[in-house]
Amino acid sequence: MTEFQNPFYRSESTAVEAEYSDGVTALQIGNYNAASMHFANAARGGHVSALFNLSLLWGGGQVTPYDFDLAADCWYKAAEAGHPSAKNLLWQLEAADRGGFGTDNLAKFTQEANAGNRLIPSIMICAARFFDVICRKYGATVDLIAYELDAASMSDLEFVHSFINRTGIDERFYEGGASRLKSGSAAAQVADGLNKLHTAMRHSGVSEELTIMARCSIVGYIIEKSPYGNQAQPLRGVDTFFDIK
Repeated sequence: MTEFQNPFYRSESTAVEAEYSDGVTALQIGNYNAASMHFANAARGGHVSALFNLSLLWGGGQVTPYDFDLAADCWYKAAEAGHPSAKNLLWQLEAADRGGFGTDNLAKFTQEANAGNRLIPSIMICAARFFDVICRKYGATVDLIAYELDAASMSDLEFVHSFINRTGIDERFYEGGASRLKSGSAAAQVADGLNKLHTAMRHSGVSEELTIMARCSIVGYIIEKSPYGNQAQPLRGVDTFFDIK
């Protein structure tokens, strides 16, 4: 994974540096949960590169729970501590958090990345937080959730229905939500933005299944931040999202 590049920072603490090194080793063999644990330990010891790597792991959905806010927090902290990659892309996160990123930009950056079959951490973090900000700012949360869950309920894919069940939202809430969505409304525009992101991800090489997971995760985040999220289970990463249970 090219984003996990050579470390910008080296700790003077032998124990902290050892945790970081163990995290890198775990990454190399694909043990993302172990990598997350070691990087978290190193980050608590002030390791800046560990903070940045956590933002990539969590933002890219490599581990469960899929925590966009923790990923964004690590991104902000790594940038503040001077990590060059975190600083260079910070404007994207800041724009997303003030609702100024834009759906066209999300789609453009996604397609241009041409990253293959994986979730781009910066895009996913910005998308989740941007769409949530827009929903709350324009009062679109209820209609958007109802539309997305109703549309998802028509899917033939079992893992999509498992996701719906994990939201904890009663079917009576979203039933008919797709037909109730008003053309031109704020919720309709958010849904259109999600459609653009879906198309851009497919064009950049992301599989249909992983693209659907990405959309579910963004909608799940909006649900988590809404008054309807009190019964929702934590969002799942790639390691468990497709489990039918």
